Amino acid sequence: MDNIFLKYMDNRFKEKNHHLLKKKIIRSINHGPVITISRESGCSANKIAEMLVSSINEKYYFNSDDKWNWINKTIIAESAKELNLPSHKIKYVFNSEKKGIIDDVISALASRYYKSDMQIRKTIFKIIELYAIKGNIIIVGRGGVSFTNHIKKSLHIKLHAPLNWRINKISEKHKISFDDAKKYVTEIDKKRIQLINNFMGEKADNSIFDIIFNCKTMKQTEIVESIIKLAEIKKLISLKTN
Repeated sequence: MDNIFLKYMDNRFKEKNHHLLKKKIIRSINHGPVITISRESGCSANKIAEMLVSSINEKYYFNSDDKWNWINKTIIAESAKELNLPSHKIKYVFNSEKKGIIDDVISALASRYYKSDMQIRKTIFKIIELYAIKGNIIIVGRGGVSFTNHIKKSLHIKLHAPLNWRINKISEKHKISFDDAKKYVTEIDKKRIQLINNFMGEKADNSIFDIIFNCKTMKQTEIVESIIKLAEIKKLISLKTN
Protein backbone atom coordinates (compact mmCIF):
# COMPACT_ATOMS: atom_id res chain seq x y z
CA MET A 1 0.00 0.00 0.00
CA ASP A 2 2.84 2.39 0.89
CA ASN A 3 4.51 1.82 -2.49
CA ILE A 4 1.31 2.50 -4.39
CA PHE A 5 0.71 5.69 -2.46
CA LEU A 6 4.28 6.96 -2.92
CA LYS A 7 4.18 6.17 -6.64
CA TYR A 8 0.87 7.96 -6.91
CA MET A 9 2.14 11.09 -5.14
CA ASP A 10 5.29 11.09 -7.26
CA ASN A 11 3.25 10.99 -10.48
CA ARG A 12 0.96 13.78 -9.26
CA PHE A 13 3.97 15.97 -8.51
CA LYS A 14 5.68 15.33 -11.84
CA GLU A 15 2.55 15.90 -13.92
CA LYS A 16 0.86 18.77 -12.10
CA ASN A 17 1.83 21.24 -14.85
CA HIS A 18 0.48 19.02 -17.62
CA HIS A 19 -1.04 21.96 -19.51
CA LEU A 20 2.46 23.40 -20.02
CA LEU A 21 3.57 20.08 -21.53
CA LYS A 22 0.51 20.11 -23.76
CA LYS A 23 1.31 23.58 -25.11
CA LYS A 24 4.92 22.53 -25.74
CA ILE A 25 3.76 19.51 -27.74
CA ILE A 26 1.27 21.50 -29.80
CA ARG A 27 3.85 24.15 -30.67
CA SER A 28 6.60 21.67 -31.53
CA ILE A 29 5.05 20.17 -34.69
CA ASN A 30 3.61 21.76 -37.83
CA HIS A 31 0.06 20.44 -37.52
CA GLY A 32 -3.06 21.04 -39.54
CA PRO A 33 -5.08 22.14 -41.27
CA VAL A 34 -7.64 21.99 -38.47
CA ILE A 35 -11.02 23.64 -37.92
CA THR A 36 -12.60 23.62 -34.47
CA ILE A 37 -16.25 24.36 -33.73
CA SER A 38 -17.24 25.29 -30.19
CA ARG A 39 -20.87 25.94 -29.41
CA GLU A 40 -23.27 27.14 -26.80
CA SER A 41 -26.00 24.72 -25.79
CA GLY A 42 -28.85 24.80 -28.28
CA CYS A 43 -26.62 25.67 -31.25
CA SER A 44 -26.28 22.70 -33.60
CA ALA A 45 -22.64 22.04 -34.51
CA ASN A 46 -22.68 18.44 -35.77
CA LYS A 47 -24.88 19.27 -38.75
CA ILE A 48 -22.67 22.22 -39.68
CA ALA A 49 -19.55 20.02 -39.44
CA GLU A 50 -21.22 17.39 -41.62
CA MET A 51 -22.16 19.99 -44.24
CA LEU A 52 -18.66 21.47 -44.15
CA VAL A 53 -16.98 18.13 -44.75
CA SER A 54 -19.33 17.31 -47.61
CA SER A 55 -18.85 20.68 -49.31
CA ILE A 56 -15.07 20.79 -48.86
CA ASN A 57 -14.54 17.26 -50.15
CA GLU A 58 -16.80 17.88 -53.15
CA LYS A 59 -15.24 21.16 -54.26
CA TYR A 60 -11.67 21.10 -53.03
CA TYR A 61 -10.17 17.58 -53.09
CA PHE A 62 -9.66 14.88 -55.73
CA ASN A 63 -7.48 12.49 -53.72
CA SER A 64 -9.40 10.36 -51.24
CA ASP A 65 -6.38 10.42 -48.92
CA ASP A 66 -6.81 14.19 -48.56
CA LYS A 67 -10.50 14.12 -47.73
CA TRP A 68 -11.66 16.00 -44.64
CA ASN A 69 -13.45 14.35 -41.74
CA TRP A 70 -15.09 15.56 -38.55
CA ILE A 71 -14.96 14.13 -35.06
CA ASN A 72 -16.82 14.64 -31.80
CA LYS A 73 -17.53 11.65 -29.55
CA THR A 74 -14.83 9.71 -31.41
CA ILE A 75 -12.31 11.41 -29.12
CA ILE A 76 -13.88 9.75 -26.08
CA ALA A 77 -14.05 6.32 -27.72
CA GLU A 78 -10.46 6.36 -28.97
CA SER A 79 -9.06 7.72 -25.71
CA ALA A 80 -10.88 5.01 -23.77
CA LYS A 81 -9.58 2.34 -26.16
CA GLU A 82 -6.01 3.60 -25.75
CA LEU A 83 -6.39 3.39 -21.98
CA ASN A 84 -8.16 0.03 -22.11
CA LEU A 85 -11.06 1.51 -20.19
CA PRO A 86 -14.82 1.71 -20.89
CA SER A 87 -15.86 5.10 -22.27
CA HIS A 88 -17.92 6.03 -19.22
CA LYS A 89 -14.76 5.93 -17.09
CA ILE A 90 -13.33 9.00 -18.84
CA LYS A 91 -16.49 10.98 -19.58
CA TYR A 92 -16.09 12.87 -16.32
CA VAL A 93 -13.24 14.84 -17.95
CA PHE A 94 -15.56 16.18 -20.65
CA ASN A 95 -18.14 17.01 -17.98
CA SER A 96 -15.52 19.35 -16.50
CA GLU A 97 -15.13 17.22 -13.41
CA LYS A 98 -11.84 16.47 -11.68
CA LYS A 99 -10.71 13.62 -9.46
CA GLY A 100 -9.32 14.67 -6.13
CA ILE A 101 -6.24 13.07 -4.61
CA ILE A 102 -8.34 10.88 -2.32
CA ASP A 103 -10.51 9.73 -5.23
CA ASP A 104 -7.41 8.73 -7.19
CA VAL A 105 -5.89 6.89 -4.24
CA ILE A 106 -9.08 4.93 -3.61
CA SER A 107 -9.35 4.04 -7.31
CA ALA A 108 -5.71 2.95 -7.39
CA LEU A 109 -6.24 0.61 -4.45
CA ALA A 110 -9.57 -0.72 -5.69
CA SER A 111 -8.79 -1.53 -9.31
CA ARG A 112 -5.97 -3.36 -11.07
CA TYR A 113 -6.91 -1.43 -14.21
CA TYR A 114 -6.54 1.95 -12.51
CA LYS A 115 -5.56 4.95 -14.64
CA SER A 116 -4.78 8.25 -12.97
CA ASP A 117 -6.65 11.42 -13.80
CA MET A 118 -3.46 12.76 -15.36
CA GLN A 119 -2.96 9.62 -17.49
CA ILE A 120 -6.49 10.05 -18.84
CA ARG A 121 -5.99 13.71 -19.66
CA LYS A 122 -2.61 13.09 -21.30
CA THR A 123 -4.16 10.38 -23.45
CA ILE A 124 -6.89 12.77 -24.57
CA PHE A 125 -4.15 15.29 -25.48
CA LYS A 126 -2.40 12.56 -27.45
CA ILE A 127 -5.48 11.51 -29.42
CA ILE A 128 -6.36 15.06 -30.41
CA GLU A 129 -2.72 15.75 -31.26
CA LEU A 130 -2.65 12.76 -33.63
CA TYR A 131 -5.70 14.09 -35.46
CA ALA A 132 -4.07 17.54 -35.61
CA ILE A 133 -0.85 16.10 -37.05
CA LYS A 134 -2.77 14.28 -39.78
CA GLY A 135 -4.79 17.42 -40.53
CA ASN A 136 -7.88 17.91 -42.72
CA ILE A 137 -10.02 17.53 -39.64
CA ILE A 138 -12.92 19.38 -38.03
CA ILE A 139 -13.12 18.96 -34.25
CA VAL A 140 -16.55 19.60 -32.77
CA GLY A 141 -16.49 20.56 -29.10
CA ARG A 142 -14.50 18.39 -26.66
CA GLY A 143 -12.28 21.39 -25.88
CA GLY A 144 -10.67 21.07 -29.31
CA VAL A 145 -9.86 24.77 -29.50
CA SER A 146 -7.72 24.40 -26.37
CA PHE A 147 -5.36 21.91 -28.02
CA THR A 148 -5.14 23.52 -31.46
CA ASN A 149 -5.22 27.23 -30.71
CA HIS A 150 -1.48 27.58 -31.37
CA ILE A 151 -1.51 25.77 -34.71
CA LYS A 152 -0.79 28.13 -37.60
CA LYS A 153 -3.04 26.31 -40.09
CA SER A 154 -6.19 26.42 -38.00
CA LEU A 155 -9.56 28.15 -37.84
CA HIS A 156 -11.59 28.41 -34.65
CA ILE A 157 -15.35 28.89 -34.77
CA LYS A 158 -17.88 29.54 -32.03
CA LEU A 159 -21.63 29.17 -32.47
CA HIS A 160 -23.67 31.56 -30.36
CA ALA A 161 -27.30 32.63 -30.01
CA PRO A 162 -29.44 34.58 -27.49
CA LEU A 163 -30.20 32.61 -24.33
CA ASN A 164 -34.01 32.46 -24.70
CA TRP A 165 -33.68 31.33 -28.31
CA ARG A 166 -31.41 28.49 -27.24
CA ILE A 167 -33.66 27.52 -24.33
CA ASN A 168 -36.64 27.27 -26.69
CA LYS A 169 -34.62 25.10 -29.08
CA ILE A 170 -33.71 22.69 -26.30
CA SER A 171 -37.28 22.70 -24.97
CA GLU A 172 -38.61 21.73 -28.41
CA LYS A 173 -35.90 19.16 -29.10
CA HIS A 174 -36.18 17.30 -25.81
CA LYS A 175 -39.88 18.03 -25.23
CA ILE A 176 -39.28 19.53 -21.80
CA SER A 177 -40.56 22.65 -20.05
CA PHE A 178 -38.94 26.06 -20.52
CA ASP A 179 -37.66 26.01 -16.92
CA ASP A 180 -36.13 22.55 -17.29
CA ALA A 181 -34.58 23.59 -20.60
CA LYS A 182 -33.15 26.72 -19.00
CA LYS A 183 -31.54 24.66 -16.25
CA TYR A 184 -30.09 22.27 -18.84
CA VAL A 185 -28.69 25.06 -21.06
CA THR A 186 -27.14 26.89 -18.11
CA GLU A 187 -25.48 23.72 -16.84
CA ILE A 188 -24.12 22.64 -20.23
CA ASP A 189 -22.80 26.14 -21.03
CA LYS A 190 -20.97 26.22 -17.71
CA LYS A 191 -19.41 22.79 -18.30
CA ARG A 192 -18.24 23.68 -21.81
CA ILE A 193 -16.60 26.89 -20.65
CA GLN A 194 -14.94 25.09 -17.76
CA LEU A 195 -13.71 22.31 -20.05
CA ILE A 196 -11.86 24.80 -22.25
CA ASN A 197 -10.43 26.55 -19.19
CA ASN A 198 -9.28 23.24 -17.71
CA PHE A 199 -7.55 22.11 -20.88
CA MET A 200 -5.93 25.49 -21.51
CA GLY A 201 -4.77 25.76 -17.93
CA GLU A 202 -6.12 29.30 -17.68
CA LYS A 203 -9.34 31.26 -17.97
CA ALA A 204 -10.15 31.75 -21.64
CA ASP A 205 -12.32 34.36 -23.35
CA ASN A 206 -13.73 34.81 -26.83
CA SER A 207 -10.36 36.02 -28.13
CA ILE A 208 -9.39 32.36 -28.66
CA PHE A 209 -11.92 32.20 -31.52
CA ASP A 210 -11.41 33.59 -35.01
CA ILE A 211 -15.10 34.29 -35.53
CA ILE A 212 -18.43 33.89 -33.73
CA PHE A 213 -21.64 33.15 -35.64
CA ASN A 214 -25.14 33.99 -34.40
CA CYS A 215 -27.27 30.90 -35.04
CA LYS A 216 -30.47 32.89 -34.59
CA THR A 217 -29.75 35.33 -37.42
CA MET A 218 -27.79 33.09 -39.79
CA LYS A 219 -28.90 29.95 -41.59
CA GLN A 220 -26.71 26.87 -41.37
CA THR A 221 -25.92 27.10 -45.07
CA GLU A 222 -24.77 30.70 -44.60
CA ILE A 223 -22.53 29.73 -41.71
CA VAL A 224 -21.02 26.87 -43.74
CA GLU A 225 -20.37 29.12 -46.75
CA SER A 226 -18.75 31.72 -44.49
CA ILE A 227 -16.48 29.16 -42.81
CA ILE A 228 -15.38 27.81 -46.19
CA LYS A 229 -14.54 31.33 -47.38
CA LEU A 230 -12.49 31.96 -44.23
CA ALA A 231 -10.72 28.61 -44.68
CA GLU A 232 -9.78 29.69 -48.22
CA ILE A 233 -8.47 33.05 -47.00
CA LYS A 234 -6.38 31.36 -44.30
CA LYS A 235 -5.14 28.84 -46.91
CA LEU A 236 -6.49 25.81 -45.12
CA ILE A 237 -8.16 24.71 -48.35
CA SER A 238 -7.74 25.54 -52.04
CA LEU A 239 -9.99 24.99 -55.02
CA LYS A 240 -9.51 21.95 -57.24
CA THR A 241 -7.39 22.46 -60.34
CA ASN A 242 -7.59 20.37 -63.49
